[in-house]
Amino acid sequence: MSKLKSLREARASVFTQVDELRTAADGREMTVEEQARWNQLLSDYDKADKAVETEERYLDIERRQTEQRVDQPSPPNTQKQEQEYRSAFCDYLLRGGNGISAESRALFEERAGITGLSAGVIVPTTLADSIEIALKAYGGMFEAGTILSTATGGDLIMPTVNNTTAKAVVVPEYNQSTKSAPSFGSEALKAYTYRTPIVPVSMELLQDSSFDLEALLSSLLADSFGRGVNEDLTVGSGTNKPKGIVNWAIASEAKPAAAAITLDDIIDLIKGVDSAYARNGRFMFNRSTLWSLVKIKDSTGRYIWQEGARDGTPPTLFGKNYILNDDIADVGAGNASMLFGDLSKYKIRMVKNFRVIRLNELLAEYLSIGLFGFARVDGILLDAGTHPVHKLVHKSS
Repeated sequence: MSKLKSLREARASVFTQVDELRTAADGREMTVEEQARWNQLLSDYDKADKAVETEERYLDIERRQTEQRVDQPSPPNTQKQEQEYRSAFCDYLLRGGNGISAESRALFEERAGITGLSAGVIVPTTLADSIEIALKAYGGMFEAGTILSTATGGDLIMPTVNNTTAKAVVVPEYNQSTKSAPSFGSEALKAYTYRTPIVPVSMELLQDSSFDLEALLSSLLADSFGRGVNEDLTVGSGTNKPKGIVNWAIASEAKPAAAAITLDDIIDLIKGVDSAYARNGRFMFNRSTLWSLVKIKDSTGRYIWQEGARDGTPPTLFGKNYILNDDIADVGAGNASMLFGDLSKYKIRMVKNFRVIRLNELLAEYLSIGLFGFARVDGILLDAGTHPVHKLVHKSS
């Protein structure tokens, strides 16, 4: 049995226990023991779900790497060249730009596509790829939005046009055609610089030949970068930072209670989005909201949350997939706890790639170097006037 299949079956087993307990307690308050078991099962399911997501990401990465090797056959000495390049990269981290050999310098500059290693350095391609994957797995906005990469950081103008009022009409023969002027507009994507905190790395650690340098940088730098950027792309104010998708979204006509979401609220949220966007629509909410949805039933007594753990298909809500984003607010008074619409209309602009800078002197007295990452990012929801994403905003009281 494959590892992924085993993990999915383990997740399905936990879900079965959740479902059985929920059914057993239907129509009455849970006992203290049942509530404690309920909470434990939800925690177990989260862990099992995370394990499945991790294995699926790994298999997807493995598949893409295999396809790349098939599409671009590697020469026999590729592995040796890769080892030499990694060695040159580690030499630079240990000794700085003036301390590496001429051979290592030539190899590193040729591979990295830069000259003059006197200050910062672009990380190897393999590391940049692993950081990108980590960002997509973090938070939710990099999964939901459309990423645009640009070579420079000047304002990127995104044009919009609204021609939804125009429609064909019957015109009698030899009569003049009607005129309709589309409404043109534009939005500007800027480039806000995000820097991670400086990560100190000791020379002793770098000198350990068995140490996985790439795993360290991916984990420490990408996680801290992802936390800050995902939060702003979700709820940013738009003042000296990106305007988050929650602040771009239009409030639904539904007015859910301060502390709950009903089936009617979700139906009204979906109904408010134009069919052109709802066709590719997805929900976005946090894990806490997900579990509050578990107990909602439709008019026939069926739970609206359709979990696909039994057959390995993605979970859906009214047949629509959802994205978990823990920077979305919880269910609560005045909060926007749920989004629905074509989330791909949110455009995330990144200037070049995520980069890592090496600091030689800052931590020298601690026999350490400092590493930090940075990238320039902005995000907008392209809305030409028909509002591709709506949000569910709870009453204040």
